[in-house]
Amino acid sequence: MTAPAASRRRLRVHVAALTSQNEVFWVTPERFAAAVARHADVGRRIDVDFSWDLEGFAEAVADADALIGWRFPQAELARLAPRLRWIQLTGAGHEHLQPFDWLPRGVALTTNSGAHAPKAAEFAATAILMLNNDLPFLMTNQRKARWEQSFSSCIEGKTLAVIGVGAMGGAAARWAKQRLKMHVLGVRRSGRGHRYVDAMYRPGELDQVLPGADFVLVTAPLTRETEGLIDRRALASMKRGAGLINMGRARVVDYVALADELRSGRLRGAVLDVFDPEPLPADSPLWSTPNLVISPHVSSDDVGNYIDRTLDVFFANVRRFLSNRPLRNRVVKARQY
Repeated sequence: MTAPAASRRRLRVHVAALTSQNEVFWVTPERFAAAVARHADVGRRIDVDFSWDLEGFAEAVADADALIGWRFPQAELARLAPRLRWIQLTGAGHEHLQPFDWLPRGVALTTNSGAHAPKAAEFAATAILMLNNDLPFLMTNQRKARWEQSFSSCIEGKTLAVIGVGAMGGAAARWAKQRLKMHVLGVRRSGRGHRYVDAMYRPGELDQVLPGADFVLVTAPLTRETEGLIDRRALASMKRGAGLINMGRARVVDYVALADELRSGRLRGAVLDVFDPEPLPADSPLWSTPNLVISPHVSSDDVGNYIDRTLDVFFANVRRFLSNRPLRNRVVKARQY
């Protein structure tokens, strides 16, 4: 029996790697070959080539069906890559590519959403436990050589609010529910329920969520709707002594207002992993804000498995692409994620 035409198709893929990124984000020939071996059923139908720092990019992408990368000359892409049908990003965020007016008609843009989830859940759990045990306060006192005891209670039964229940937020909700035995509230655009969220709300219902949360975890993407979502008013509505974690995007939270809440002591602590700009400037007042733990955007990137998981997401979509099925993690321009 003759195989269907779709099953005989070959996919020409170009990988645009950047040495300016940390090595954890490099899609190397060795990592790609390992992914091909894991996904041999479709891997044998792929022709792949690589460029580093865009050297040779224009020549290589000219006949590419798919592009894997993070930064590339998007304004020229329609001219450089007339055959292109799919762009796979090596990250989940894409603010650097917005607005998407450059995206050629008929070209799908997908993210690696899901690749971050296991590491993000562990970091979120770590941050929640740090806040519960008052470690930001204790670390602030350590820097001041001040001995001031602070006693805390166990985490079980306390309430976590997850703002942005996507892949990362959902994984964190699962950890909090199953392992920490917490009560979990969720906020997401669709309002659709989640197995590990006790009650789900929409963004317009924050005033029903924040006052009852002991800890607020922000994992929302940055869009027109989410920018400034956790503003001064929202922060003021959080219960006294609560803590906040931001692993989503910096501009979702008003950091000036957050710093004021931390200095006043009304909010007990915060853990921030995302900033604008990055790196965080040395003269930023956040560095000296009390009861604040800063991590340099490292919460969800697994040094041993990040690219493996990213390529697994890609190859799962290769199967869909070759059989003309809709791609997962496709960015919808109208909603910006």
